[in-house]
Amino acid sequence: MARAANTPIRRRVTLFAAALAIASVSGCTAAATSSPAASSHDLTVYHWWTAGGERQAMTKMEEDFETAYPSVLIHDNPAAGGGGITLETVVQGKLAAGVPPDTFQSHAGGELRTYVDGGYLDSVDDIWTAHDLDQKYPPVLGRMVTFNGQKMAIPVSIHRANWLFYNVPIFTRLGLTAPTTVDEMIADAKVLQAAGIAPIGLGTRDKWTALDLFDVVLLSVAGSDGYEQFYTGLLDPATNPNIKLAFQKFAELIPYVYPDHGSATWSDMPAQLTSGRVGMMVLGDFAAPLLTSLGGVEGRDWEAVGFPQKPSQVFLMVIDAFTRPKGVQHPDATTDWLNNLVSPKTQADFTLLKGSIAPNQDVPVSTYSMSIQARASTAFKTLPVVPSSIHGALAPLDFLGEWQDVLTVFLYSPDVSRALSQAALLMKSYDVAGNSAWYWAK
Repeated sequence: MARAANTPIRRRVTLFAAALAIASVSGCTAAATSSPAASSHDLTVYHWWTAGGERQAMTKMEEDFETAYPSVLIHDNPAAGGGGITLETVVQGKLAAGVPPDTFQSHAGGELRTYVDGGYLDSVDDIWTAHDLDQKYPPVLGRMVTFNGQKMAIPVSIHRANWLFYNVPIFTRLGLTAPTTVDEMIADAKVLQAAGIAPIGLGTRDKWTALDLFDVVLLSVAGSDGYEQFYTGLLDPATNPNIKLAFQKFAELIPYVYPDHGSATWSDMPAQLTSGRVGMMVLGDFAAPLLTSLGGVEGRDWEAVGFPQKPSQVFLMVIDAFTRPKGVQHPDATTDWLNNLVSPKTQADFTLLKGSIAPNQDVPVSTYSMSIQARASTAFKTLPVVPSSIHGALAPLDFLGEWQDVLTVFLYSPDVSRALSQAALLMKSYDVAGNSAWYWAK
């Protein structure tokens, strides 16, 4: 979001800071010496929101903070990379080197747990209690950030990961309806391909998108219970019939996937959809602001439905949160930042641009200008809520790193038997059942 020419710019965007942080991962000490001078008037913020509406939303969040705390100068450190893959490397390096950012973005769940287990985070119980968040936040959010009996992050945004977006004029012209199952998706894909349109948009330079597509297939054949059990290591991929069927259905989809998916990112797909080069895509609702910024009008040019809708509908949840690391240079500013994040105004302003919904239930549904957000708000309150596997909400991050590789390779060489064997081996190698036990203990 552009500022007016006469508005003072208080935010210093330190793009080079991320590069210096990466250097610390390989043993350099430059990051420590180049940090901003210690002062209660500074705040270093690390995040991965760099694309389209995400960047605009982050800018608005920072502007709201500057209004509430005008004496604090934000040092904004964005790290491009779908779903925070790059940021995770940067932050882990800085934490290990003893030069933590004042606050950084994390997904709630298993990803957050890696930082907790490393001993890198302070509790945010004081903020949680001061704002009565047990009453203002849905209980599932508290569960996903609670470890060892303490709240370890402040959720600021809830996304639904399992939306199927489609090009309305194309579907209308070809007489198609939005699919509700994977089999219906395949049937629609055949019609789209015959019309010379790439049926399923996918950009696997961000490998997690292959996981996103597989996950809706898994939900379609195994339901929410099977999904949770698989990603917490309670199902054996080598013997479970639903996992085998999911791979078989996934293989059936592959001929209809965007042919240049390996060179594209998730944020390339909205343009492909609005231009009519692809007919549909599976992504989280964070894609909606990009579609709008490209000139697409919801309901006229594009539409989205929760997917799959059979055997039952599920809200596949992704929670964005911010942390309070131990030993930060500007602890007071960090606490101010986290206090401002729970503000209904900040969450309303942020989610309106982000395409997500606000954790704080004081934010009314009428805030949202897009139907997809209002529908997400209703779905979150009425459907079974299951944490998305993407980015480590359930399964441990080290498992997911290799699991994404298995699924990406599968797109080029769909060998079901090999994939099942690899999945079973990874489950054992990374003790997914043991490392996901925290989820069932709550």
